[in-house]
Amino acid sequence: MIRHILKLMWNRKRSLAWIFIEQILVFAVMLWSFIILVEPISNYFSKGLVKTTDIYSFNISQTGGGDPDEETVAQIRNMLESMKQWQTVELISINRGGAIPDLQGVDRDSVQIDGRRYRTYIKYCDENYQKLFLPGLISQGQWFRDADGSSDIPPMLITQQLADEMGLTGNITGQIVQLRSRTYRITGVVEIFVERPGRDPISAVFIPSAIGNRNWEYAIKCKPGMGDDFSRAFFAEIYRSFPRDQFAIELLDISKMQEQMIFFEISLSIYGIGIPVGFLLIFAFMGTFGVVWMQSKKRMNELGLRIALGCTPARLQLTIILENLILTTFAMLPSLIVAANLYAFATKGWEWLAAVFAAIVLMWLFAAFSAWYPARQAAKVQPVEALRANQ
Repeated sequence: MIRHILKLMWNRKRSLAWIFIEQILVFAVMLWSFIILVEPISNYFSKGLVKTTDIYSFNISQTGGGDPDEETVAQIRNMLESMKQWQTVELISINRGGAIPDLQGVDRDSVQIDGRRYRTYIKYCDENYQKLFLPGLISQGQWFRDADGSSDIPPMLITQQLADEMGLTGNITGQIVQLRSRTYRITGVVEIFVERPGRDPISAVFIPSAIGNRNWEYAIKCKPGMGDDFSRAFFAEIYRSFPRDQFAIELLDISKMQEQMIFFEISLSIYGIGIPVGFLLIFAFMGTFGVVWMQSKKRMNELGLRIALGCTPARLQLTIILENLILTTFAMLPSLIVAANLYAFATKGWEWLAAVFAAIVLMWLFAAFSAWYPARQAAKVQPVEALRANQ
């Protein structure tokens, strides 16, 4: 049956050329859209995502604006020391501006090694930072202690992403790098560091917070299921020490903050891609539907003769739909070949192959539905009427 359909299509190749070209364009746009959407989804489940569940960060600023003075910072430190005894608190980390993932303050600069510079994020952290945020172990070396920041050559950990950019391989601990006119010694490599779902791994360095000169950031890890209890106790304690008329207090649930950002970004991507593609599919459906309908009208003599010779309406309807599906399959091949060469799906993971498969299935459904009604109407033709109309 397939061989017979291919022969029929070849005999009608000129009349099918418009549908063929249209479906090439439709599938190319559809495949491109799926590939764009699968990347943030793939990154969402990628290895190396920082841990943010049950982690809170708070900020205290002067009511009239401005950062906390030294006296206020000392009060905050005393309060944090007492918080360590709370039943709701598991761990506390004190860092410098830009260290806590997804907060506003971002610190970037260039590190220098062997005379070459590499742009990277700077994270001034304490010894609890790794326990709080990093999901994986350190592939080489170990995390630093707070006291290490006072050494002549302080320690620095770098991400695997930065090590790859630098071309460093093997055991790289002990390598000397320069940052902001200061010398550091690499003491470890963080395997992967992804600050937010849907983002790529970043190049970053981790330095003891005692060296930094930016504003302090505070992160508190609550025990599972005790976030609400911690929040109530936190505000009760902090308003005893910091009057509301003098200070502005903000407590952030980092996990929920990320969820809101991710929802906004994914929604924006879906609307930005989905609406144009949706209109394209509607217009392409109408075009394919119209062409198939017109061709069925022109083939009434042929279709009526087939029924007169014993072809059942169901078989005739299936033949017309299969013609469109086979044509669609051939139309998808150019885009699949180009995409396979550009993206190397085999090395990307199952998510990328799933995106290609989903685009193919949707295109087949598009082809089947656009041909179904014309085929159904054509299958109802009466042989005598069809032959009489074409005399």
